Amino acid sequence: MGRPLAMISTIATASALAMDAFSVSLGAGACRCSMPKTQVLYMALAFGLFQFAMPIGGWFLGDKIAHFISAWDHWIAALLLAVVGGKMIHQSIWPEENCDLLNVARPMVLLGLAVATSIDAMAVGFSSAAIGSPIIPLAISAGLITGVLSTIGAMAGCKIGLAVGHKAEFLGGVVLCLIGLNILRVHLFLS
Repeated sequence: MGRPLAMISTIATASALAMDAFSVSLGAGACRCSMPKTQVLYMALAFGLFQFAMPIGGWFLGDKIAHFISAWDHWIAALLLAVVGGKMIHQSIWPEENCDLLNVARPMVLLGLAVATSIDAMAVGFSSAAIGSPIIPLAISAGLITGVLSTIGAMAGCKIGLAVGHKAEFLGGVVLCLIGLNILRVHLFLS
């Protein structure tokens, strides 16, 4: 993949990964319209930090076993991206809304949401290791984009969260599925 296409793919993947956190921050903002700015920043920092760390963790895990799965790596990467993308699409269509579950003022809720919204990033890190892609540009992009979108989402949540939140998650899921299909296309038709 050429450098410009690799950069576009990295930004698209990072943006897609950020959609879970963006949706949650929109929901949290919608549930609590007067969320203090410090709480918004803590949430954005937690979400961004986990979106940065989880792909790296997944990449190291995937790198350790990549030589065992090299014959199937493209299928595994595509499957993982399809599963994660499908989960995001499913959740966007059938949301389970509950403001208690989005109360980011409670540290354990914030930690749980940060982990839950970044599990897909670990799967993408694993996939990246399987196909030999570098992880640091993706991890940095995912962390920064997630932090910014989480801040915007929490601040705008009161006004637009209920109308847009799940559509953003749907779009992120579609993008991840398309990236998985592109991995198969490149491997099957260009190898």
